[in-house]
Amino acid sequence: MMRPELLHWPRHGWVRLGEGWADRLRSPLASAERAEAEDWCRAGRPLVIARGRPGDGEGELRLGLATPDKRRIGLHVAVDAVAERLEPLALAEAAVSAPEAWRRMLADLARRAQELGTAAAVYGSLAWQHRTGLRYVRPESDIDLLFAPHDRRQLEGLLELLMAVGNDSPRLDGEILLPDGAAVAWRELADRPARLLMKGAAEVGLRDLASVLALFDREEAA
Repeated sequence: MMRPELLHWPRHGWVRLGEGWADRLRSPLASAERAEAEDWCRAGRPLVIARGRPGDGEGELRLGLATPDKRRIGLHVAVDAVAERLEPLALAEAAVSAPEAWRRMLADLARRAQELGTAAAVYGSLAWQHRTGLRYVRPESDIDLLFAPHDRRQLEGLLELLMAVGNDSPRLDGEILLPDGAAVAWRELADRPARLLMKGAAEVGLRDLASVLALFDREEAA
């Protein structure tokens, strides 16, 4: 079951932590990781909101710090450590930080998704590069996209668009956000298996394809 308060802190959103955040840790950090996180936050760089864990208490967040050399540091903090909250990063905004050869395609993808009625967001290496100014994107990097279609028409249009362009360079990966707040990989949904791996705010599990598609049918009928 989705914890309602976590809907206000969606995965792939971003935060900046305020002064004294380390006093609000809910799980300890190794000394080297804590020092690196302190330097990171002192530089004004953001952290990404990660999936919670079933045992986490109310008012707690799991955050991720990814470095350009692919190291990961996980932070578990109280929400009152947050000084600023940022929405998932729009693809149209982040495209300027992509390699020049990719920019036109990404801007066009953002425009075509908007024409379908749903905005495209981005997470992963391109989002980190845009948010920090550090170099994360490599020639072999994928682009991780996030979409939140409102109904079945938008969903089917997005999947058709992504299947048409998703295997070019760069390769497009990412997730479709469901109306109930869970998410599924768009490639898996496009394959139409009987069961789908779903990622919630604090849990991972399988759902029937029919029940997932029914969520969008209900939105369309509303």
